[in-house]
Amino acid sequence: MNVIDIILRQKTLIKVAILVVILGVITGVYWQFFYRPVLAEIKTIEPELNQLKNELAAKKEIVKGKSRYQAELEDTRVKLHLALKQLPDKSEIPSLLENVSSLGTAAGLQFKLFKPMPEVPKNFYAEIPVDIQVEGKYRDIVTFFDNVSKMPRIVNIMNITIGTPKKDPIGGTMVSTSCNAITYKFIEGAQTTPSDKGAKK
Repeated sequence: MNVIDIILRQKTLIKVAILVVILGVITGVYWQFFYRPVLAEIKTIEPELNQLKNELAAKKEIVKGKSRYQAELEDTRVKLHLALKQLPDKSEIPSLLENVSSLGTAAGLQFKLFKPMPEVPKNFYAEIPVDIQVEGKYRDIVTFFDNVSKMPRIVNIMNITIGTPKKDPIGGTMVSTSCNAITYKFIEGAQTTPSDKGAKK
């Protein structure tokens, strides 16, 4: 008589108990030798999996924003091109300075000093400062500065110093003003860097 025959001859309650024990043993063996190692491996690779998921999500966002980045790059190129067009080349400097002087005269100012200073090299451009001293009515000086700011080429007025007002013998109040007019010359063959974009203030 084999084991199975012995079990079949037992009472129902005993049969159920034996079956439960057998299933428990099978479950224990499965847990110990199959499921538990797999579970441990899953826990080991789970952080790496989460990292890969995050990287994938980040790359998807980059792909989604590709067109926007390309548009921003093109916009930056256009702005840089326009900025470079505002930098006069060497041959334009004398006429540009003459135009600045003409704007002051047209505004009714008297020039006491108009002295171009040595160039100051930067990266892809050089600063060309001009020391200026003028005398005239306050509103005429403001008009001069405003007209200079509207010139197609970049000319910045800096270091403005206004002297003590004095009465004009023929009427009105005159002020003596000194400042620096700075224009910029493009240097051929120089490489541009982000820090040098946009010289105009």
